[in-house]
Amino acid sequence: MTISVIIPCYNSASWVARAVDSVLMQSLPADEIIVVDDGSHDDPERVLLPYGGRIKIVRRENGGLAAARNTGCSESSGEWLLFLDADDILLTNALRDLAETARNSDAGVVYGFVLQRQADAMDAKLHGRPYAVGNPPIPAKAHFWWTPIPTAGAALIRSSVNKEAGGFDENFRQVEDAEYWLRCGVVTSFAHCDSVVLDKTYTPTSLGQQTEGSIWYRLQLQRKFLLWCQKMGIDTSFLDVTPKKMINHALKRIHHEKAWSMMEPILDQARDMGVHSMWTWRSQIMTTLLKVSGLMKKSNSYPVVYSKWSDR
Repeated sequence: MTISVIIPCYNSASWVARAVDSVLMQSLPADEIIVVDDGSHDDPERVLLPYGGRIKIVRRENGGLAAARNTGCSESSGEWLLFLDADDILLTNALRDLAETARNSDAGVVYGFVLQRQADAMDAKLHGRPYAVGNPPIPAKAHFWWTPIPTAGAALIRSSVNKEAGGFDENFRQVEDAEYWLRCGVVTSFAHCDSVVLDKTYTPTSLGQQTEGSIWYRLQLQRKFLLWCQKMGIDTSFLDVTPKKMINHALKRIHHEKAWSMMEPILDQARDMGVHSMWTWRSQIMTTLLKVSGLMKKSNSYPVVYSKWSDR
């Protein structure tokens, strides 16, 4: 089997070399390493120049993480792909252990454990448990509400499966990997590698730490996935999902995370979906109280993503 490691890079000159080094030090070498410079302003080529022919650098205009990954796929030749973020570290035996699991299964996606830590924190949490293991549609069901594979760098995916699933949706600027695994989860089986394969450190500016965007895009990817399955002729009854359950899930997260500025945009989505529930009623009251008290902050502007796909 041949493996291509794709590293999207946007203003990551200060740490991309560390990610590249972690691939070069693998006990099972990657067949190619592709760094996609997604319109960076900090000249990552300067720190990548010493690697010479050991890596391939592809430059493109800024289009976001999903677009950079798709560009890397188009330039790759490996039978298997791994998407490593520029600020992550692939542990030394990651490719060896993931490849061994892949050889011993018929799965199109193989993933392992991830050490996740906050910046400057000594303690790390272990994520990437085998909740998504199984044949379709088990992996998709596991990814509909949460994301068992916490980051794309913890998984190997067959390039043929990537093509069948349609690659990453470039309309998503957050949780794009969760949306991707959903589609993969109805076209291939997932297997789990019982090894820690990735070390990931989150900073306050990391996309994974943006609670507002996470809540918004989760609802968007759910709506998009249902439309995609409808167009593909895939029965989604396995999800046992309704618009009410989707809206209530988002509103519960808002109350739990105290992400109040996201309340009105989600309530707008509730009206669009014709949802009326205890949680919409409670959230409307909370919105009024926050406005009266002057504590309601204005939300960032997030796009309605699912509707762009429905016109395809």
